Amino acid sequence: MQKEFDYLNKNNNWFPVIDIILCGPKRIRTFKALIDSGATFSVFRAEVAKFLGIEIGKGKEIYLEGIGGRILGYLHNLKISVDGKNFFRCKIVFSSEFNVSFNLLGRDNFFLPFIISFLEKNKKIIIQTN
Repeated sequence: MQKEFDYLNKNNNWFPVIDIILCGPKRIRTFKALIDSGATFSVFRAEVAKFLGIEIGKGKEIYLEGIGGRILGYLHNLKISVDGKNFFRCKIVFSSEFNVSFNLLGRDNFFLPFIISFLEKNKKIIIQTN
């Protein structure tokens, strides 16, 4: 599998944001998420979990630290797809304290099955199976 995505233009700034499919116990839906090679974990806002039918507090409690400080989240394991055909299990932290513009896709374990290339000059991301 190889898939190419254009960067997202937001307020004249370009971001490596892709569409991914998340499978919850009640719903499946496509969400936008920033591929963040500086993030250890994938972190999504609480309303994403609620929409998918996930009870956030049933996940493993985890504290995340970064530039914005420290937030409480709950780790869950969901099926996810980049191409709409191939699904794999991915660790995702949901947090009601996560209030940034984009959901994040971090290295543990979203990056594992892929080779991810950031083509800054062309404002593109290429994701291919590793």
